[in-house]
Amino acid sequence: MCGRFSQALPAELLVRMFGAADLRLEAPAPSWNVAPTASVTAVACDRERARRVLAPMTWGLLAPWEKHPDAAKVRPINARCETVAASRMFGPAFRQRRCLIAVDAWYEWARAGDLKIPHALGHDDRSPVVLGGIWECWRSPIGDRTLTLAIVTTPAMAELATIHERMPLVLDEADWPAWLGEVDGDPIPLMRPAPAGSIAAWRVGRAVGNRRNNGAQLLAAAA
Repeated sequence: MCGRFSQALPAELLVRMFGAADLRLEAPAPSWNVAPTASVTAVACDRERARRVLAPMTWGLLAPWEKHPDAAKVRPINARCETVAASRMFGPAFRQRRCLIAVDAWYEWARAGDLKIPHALGHDDRSPVVLGGIWECWRSPIGDRTLTLAIVTTPAMAELATIHERMPLVLDEADWPAWLGEVDGDPIPLMRPAPAGSIAAWRVGRAVGNRRNNGAQLLAAAA
């Protein structure tokens, strides 16, 4: 699963990296400890104008049939690749509204007896990791819009399975057009664990376990 991540990438990097237009009126603040319900930056395809856009979305998918965001009993943050296409909750978004989320790394906690040991997972060179997600647009009776997302997960690659059995879907640049629906193609084959050796894991300090803690020091390797 993916329940916490770091997203402190500057807007100019995201614009250049994705070739996207930054239409955010108010960008989410950089955060090294993003937790569910936070506002994050996602990349989506504006099909009407045939362009990629940066959009702020709340992490935790809100189904369009909900009467009010506060009334929703379920706001899933992850969607399993094995069931996302057929799910009543996720299927429409998977078919029509897929997105990308660029992160510095994500966090997982490995169990060692009664202890939970936090790890950061990302690229060895600390370059951005691009995750695959789905998004929804909830509209109020007066027309207000709320954009929300969930991150798609896959079985963990073998070398990460001792930390957690699941991992977020990691997409290479060559996969972005198909995932965003910019080109014809079946997105289902894209939903597989990352290639062996492409993701590294390093222990980090326990401070990351408290969502109120923030700062680049959370990504530093524990002594």
